[in-house]
Amino acid sequence: MVTFYRRKQNIYTKLSELSILCGADVGFLVYSNSGIPYTLGSPSFEVVAKRFLNSEGSSSTSLPQQSNIDIQHKEKMEELCKVYNRLLEKADAEKQKGMAMAKAEAEALPVEKDVWWRVDPTTVKDKEVLKQLLEQYEDLYEKLCDEVVARNQIENAL
Repeated sequence: MVTFYRRKQNIYTKLSELSILCGADVGFLVYSNSGIPYTLGSPSFEVVAKRFLNSEGSSSTSLPQQSNIDIQHKEKMEELCKVYNRLLEKADAEKQKGMAMAKAEAEALPVEKDVWWRVDPTTVKDKEVLKQLLEQYEDLYEKLCDEVVARNQIENAL
């Protein structure tokens, strides 16, 4: 208790600051060795104790003030939701634009009719040519897998 007596004023100051800065209801109770209670409360110790014992929610502001705070909070949240939704719409539009550009680029590429991947492997009799085709198919497969992974990473980043 000796430590409490020496630090009582600092404890009260800190509790008051906590109450003011955080808008919290604070209740503090200490009994001395001789049974003397020391209390501090904001708004008052009795109010905080009753609220705690009755398991009621805390509110350090009056009902009209709390109503105004709730309305302002709700308005701010609605505004933030609108901004978020606009950003999502812009991101989706950019994604669609990028996909359309990629499709247009792919369609613009010249494609020869007798390219190697259109060769039917069952019609090839030479084993060396078949080995070369197999290697080319494997290379193509690896490139396609890499491209799919890269595109998925880009989509997940958006």
